[in-house]
Amino acid sequence: MKDSEIRELVRAGFDLHVHVGPDILPRKYTARKLVEEEKGKIRGLGLKAHSFPTISAINATKAEIQTDLVMVGSITLNYFMGGFNPSAVYASAVLSPDLPVIVSFPTVHAENHLRKNYSAYEIPPEWVKDPRFVPRKKHELKAIKVTDWNNRLFGKCMRVLDMAKRMNCIVATGHLSWEEARELALVALGMELKVIVTHPYQKDIDMPVEVQKELAEKGARIEHCYIMYLDRDHKWDYPPDEIADLIRAVGPQHCILTSDTGQLRNPSPSECIFEFVKLLQKEGVAREDFEKMIIENPAALLGLDR
Repeated sequence: MKDSEIRELVRAGFDLHVHVGPDILPRKYTARKLVEEEKGKIRGLGLKAHSFPTISAINATKAEIQTDLVMVGSITLNYFMGGFNPSAVYASAVLSPDLPVIVSFPTVHAENHLRKNYSAYEIPPEWVKDPRFVPRKKHELKAIKVTDWNNRLFGKCMRVLDMAKRMNCIVATGHLSWEEARELALVALGMELKVIVTHPYQKDIDMPVEVQKELAEKGARIEHCYIMYLDRDHKWDYPPDEIADLIRAVGPQHCILTSDTGQLRNPSPSECIFEFVKLLQKEGVAREDFEKMIIENPAALLGLDR
C-alpha cells in the first residue's frame, strides 16, 4: 500500500489503547488535547490511565468540543481505584451509556508487573522525573493477584466480572501473568463478555502462542502494541517478523493493533498506527488483514459498524 492508502485505513480505524493524563506518570495528552490533535486522522480512540477512570475526562471534553471522534472510556483496577471495585466499574459504565467501557485488570499493581519490574519502587522515580514526586517502595504494597493457589479466580474478581457483564463492559487482561490472564479470559468468555488479551507478546507476560490461539478461538481479541516495538530496550527486542508471524499464527481475524502511546516523547496514536502498518506490511501482512485488525475487530468490540 502507498502511504496515502495507509492514511485512509487509519482514518477509518481505531486505537483502543492510548494513555492520557493528568496521571501519576507524565502524559503527552489530556482528553481535550487528544481530540484537538487527532480529529479527522482516526475514527476512534480508547483512553486509558493507570490511576483514574477516563470517562469523566471524555464527557467533559465532549461538552466543550464538538467532535466526531469516538472516545472510549476505561477503568484500570489498580489500588488507586480500590482494586477489584465493582462500584467503580458501575459508575464508569453509567457515565458511558452509548459505548462500552474497557475494564482493565491491574497493571502497575499486578503481582506479575511488580515482580518483573526492575525497580524497587511501585512507580520508578525516573519514569516521573519530577523532584516533588514521592515514590512508594514495592514492599509498601500487597501485590494484586486474580487467582488463588488452585488457579481459580477470587470471589472479588468474579464480582467485577458480574458487574462488567451487567453493564456491557469489555474486559482487558492488563499486566497479569499469562497464566492469570488465561484463567481470567476463559471465565470472562464463558460469561459471554468481550475480552482483549493485553499485549501478550510483551516480555513480562510472554503468553505462549498456543494459549493465544486457544483464547482467540474462544472469542478473545489478541492485542499487539506499536510502542512495545518503538520503546524496546534493545534493537533486537520484538522483531517485526516475529510480530507478523504471531498475527498469522493466531489469525488477523482475532487480533487488534493499538499504539499504547501517550508518553511524552512518543508520536500520536494515528501516527503510531500508521507506522505500525508500514512496519508490518514489510513483513507480508496484507491490506485485508489490517482492515480486520484496525477497523473491523475494534468496531465489533464496541458494537459499531465498520
